[in-house]
Amino acid sequence: MLYLDSREKGALLSAPTRGVLETLANEAAVAIENAKLYKTALEKIRLEQEMQTAVDIQQALLPAGRRSGEFFDAAAETIRCRSIGGDFFDYIELPDSGFGFALGDVAGKGPPAALLGAMLLGSLAAQASVSAGPAATMAAANSALVRRGIPGRFVTLFYAVMFPDGRLTYCNAGHNAPMLVSTDGGVQRLDKGGMVIGLFDGTPFEEANVQLHLGDFIVIFSDGVSEAMDADEEEFGDDRLLDSLAAMTATEVKPQLKHVFTSISTFTAGADQNDDVTAMVVGYRGMSGATDT
Repeated sequence: MLYLDSREKGALLSAPTRGVLETLANEAAVAIENAKLYKTALEKIRLEQEMQTAVDIQQALLPAGRRSGEFFDAAAETIRCRSIGGDFFDYIELPDSGFGFALGDVAGKGPPAALLGAMLLGSLAAQASVSAGPAATMAAANSALVRRGIPGRFVTLFYAVMFPDGRLTYCNAGHNAPMLVSTDGGVQRLDKGGMVIGLFDGTPFEEANVQLHLGDFIVIFSDGVSEAMDADEEEFGDDRLLDSLAAMTATEVKPQLKHVFTSISTFTAGADQNDDVTAMVVGYRGMSGATDT
């Protein structure tokens, strides 16, 4: 604030006085604007630091992409559309020698989806160790999410347990149906389960059983894979994914996973990514010392 006073009547209305005031006002305006810009820049830096912290935490919550055991190999990767995303995956070692694996997609993007995904990771791991199978695990995770009462938020989720003898028990809650690829080239869609979780309490879920053989592998993916678009806004689609899997020659999960992402990248070359892209490959390696017949 600038206060002016004068004993001479009309002196403050003179042209010289107005000129001085305009000069001072312009200088003050520049100083005030610079101060606002500086404050905005500091706030932006703070938000960027907080966002990076959120990215680091989300990365820490997800397991390492590669996991191997006596009878299985698994590899997963996610490419986010934004710095943090709503896709997630997890591996769960179970007390009955089973190997649990899950991949989910939270409706929406950004921090809200990431927070919900983090909550689901914890809930799924806790429920899987005490529930009697994937369907019961899914039902418990659904009830836990519904009780939070988060409007307009739901999750598609696939959860399965593989056993040393090749038994696979799974439950699919509204997720893109994973593809079970057999050594003879046959493909089976794993679509049994129920609706998405997080909308209604008491939703029924069912589980299904499949017998795996040595060399069989499962490809689980988010809708960012099937809905990836090229420059002409044409989607990659399940048929192209099937063609990609049919052309796959790799027998190890890491190169198999790379083949999937390479196929998507080749198709979408030159187009912007519009959703998180996540995929997982889990291969059955048989029991130690056993041979497939």
